[in-house]
Amino acid sequence: MRLYARPSWMLIRQLIADAFVVAWGLFWWWAGRLTDTTIRAIAEPSRHVAGALRQMRDNIGGAAGRVGEIPYVGGDVRVPFDRLTGDVDGMIASADGQVHAIENAATLMGWVTFALPLLLLIIIWLPWRLRFVRRSSATLALVRQTTGSDLLALRALATQPISELRRIDPDPVGAWRVGDSAAITALADLELARAGVRRPRRRRASLR
Repeated sequence: MRLYARPSWMLIRQLIADAFVVAWGLFWWWAGRLTDTTIRAIAEPSRHVAGALRQMRDNIGGAAGRVGEIPYVGGDVRVPFDRLTGDVDGMIASADGQVHAIENAATLMGWVTFALPLLLLIIIWLPWRLRFVRRSSATLALVRQTTGSDLLALRALATQPISELRRIDPDPVGAWRVGDSAAITALADLELARAGVRRPRRRRASLR
């Protein structure tokens, strides 16, 4: 399986496209982090309120404890303090709930900001890259067959520009029909180049 074409303009386009996808992903990752941080900053007032309320609750609780130590009437006197402590606890829970909701929204919006643009680009980029992998693999598998070069040459006759065909032979169709091996190889190489691959090199038989 080949992920990249042979050295050519196709390879340059692939490298540029892949680098753009990486840069695009990094940019939107940064944008997602910025979105997350910005939204979380909205929760700062609620955090401060919750902190102040906790401090107030602690102070009220301390006062209630001291008042409760008054002989005979301490239990009755501290009742309003205990009620006020309960009210403050409710306000703390409300402030904490606001903070929690804002943080959840920040996380969600940060991921959406990052993932959505990246996903849209991948939907365009990935099929294009997979098509190259399938096409290059199929072309290499074909050229390894006995009649693979003939089939590739025939495909070249049907798809390549006439100017390219005439550079190989003034009568490329006739050369293919008579089985001109040099012309067939050259025509097949045109298709290999269009697929972004090279003809596999034949291994030399080892000398004993």
